[in-house]
Amino acid sequence: MSNTQYAVCHLQRGSGNDSGMSCHIERKDAKGKVYVPVNADADRTHLNRELVRFPDGVSNRTEAIQHRIETAGLRRKVSKNQTKAIRVMLTGTHEQMMEIANDGKLGSWIDANLKWLRETFGDDNLVSCVLHMDEKTPHLHATVVPIVTGERIRRKREGEKKYETKSGPRLSADDVMRRTKLHEYQNSYAKAMKPFGLQRGIVGSTAKHQANSEYYRQQVIQYEEDIAKLQADVEKAQEGRNTILAWFGKGDLSKAKKELADKDVLIAELNKQIKELQAEKARLQEQHKSEIGKLRNGYQKEIDKAIHQAEVAERQFKEKDALIDRQRKQISLLDRKANPQRYSLSSGAELVRVNVSNYRNPSLHIWTRVGEELFENIKFQIDYDVAQRHFNGQITDEEFVNAVFESQEQVNGKQAELLGAAFTLVAGGPAEVHVGTGSGGSSSDLPWGEQKKGNRR
Repeated sequence: MSNTQYAVCHLQRGSGNDSGMSCHIERKDAKGKVYVPVNADADRTHLNRELVRFPDGVSNRTEAIQHRIETAGLRRKVSKNQTKAIRVMLTGTHEQMMEIANDGKLGSWIDANLKWLRETFGDDNLVSCVLHMDEKTPHLHATVVPIVTGERIRRKREGEKKYETKSGPRLSADDVMRRTKLHEYQNSYAKAMKPFGLQRGIVGSTAKHQANSEYYRQQVIQYEEDIAKLQADVEKAQEGRNTILAWFGKGDLSKAKKELADKDVLIAELNKQIKELQAEKARLQEQHKSEIGKLRNGYQKEIDKAIHQAEVAERQFKEKDALIDRQRKQISLLDRKANPQRYSLSSGAELVRVNVSNYRNPSLHIWTRVGEELFENIKFQIDYDVAQRHFNGQITDEEFVNAVFESQEQVNGKQAELLGAAFTLVAGGPAEVHVGTGSGGSSSDLPWGEQKKGNRR
């Protein structure tokens, strides 16, 4: 036995309502069907026991977790991704734990553990604590619901206040699992276990609890080694058998027959053991495969559920967007009826399209139509404030164009003729058309009246 005997305190966040872990801890599934993992001795499972009394109406660990959350007086809604339970595994070095059990001190060890759990996490937060006696080393599986009452702090900056919070309980695994607190747990637990010959583990140790998958792997390796050893024994026995057969030529028949029979029995026994080990290895691999399959099926159900929720949310989002779009169109339609002047060009032409390539250094490109006649025009370095009002939806496209282009700048000569409009030029000057590429029309620096006279000559 090693001279140093360590106390083991391992904390881990639970997943969801942690019903999967409840199956392992309580040795039964949600339907009450008995479940004994391969690394446990089914003949000793009856020695396991729950050490915490459940409230009235609560029958198992999973229900106890939910009951604590529902009766804690939480003011904030518990989100789906919040940690609802902390798993605490308590034990010690195998040799010392067996000595504690054999010396009749296991009850005192359990009491000391329960006392430490209640003092550390709170009596109400300790909702379950199960003693396991059917595995290699006696140990406890405690379950703590992380209800705290202190102020909320930043997760990445321990000790720094995040914001003011109202007094009262809240669910916060981050507070319970802070690095500084984890260090304190190890120190205080070691102090509680000192009377039982257990001391604190080495700070920074990388030792880990053996997972079921690792147990399966090691068992398979052991089976393979045993099978290889037996096969070597068979080969050795076969060589001895061949030696015995050689005695027949020397006339010692009675001795040869006896030795040969013994070797045949030995070889048969070894082959039988090999078959049994191979069958056990296959059974173990199949059991591991089955358990992995169950886990995968469980994960797949969660994945399918998450996908379904995402699809529902996406549909709702699209429906919401469609509703908003319909409402916007309705608002626009009503606004057009109530304020028609906001949706017409001062020239009387139809606005086909507008384009502003850059609202920081705005220029306005427009396309207008009168009948079948199209016209386009552009102005550079337009008023920034006007452009921003358009960008923010404060003015319509037509109001934007009217603010930037004069009436005569919105159409070409042919469109003006079609409209029958008379444009008065500012200060008697010509219409300043910057770009004119309308189909069937042309741009000019001359007043349209003079251009029409020129065309008639």
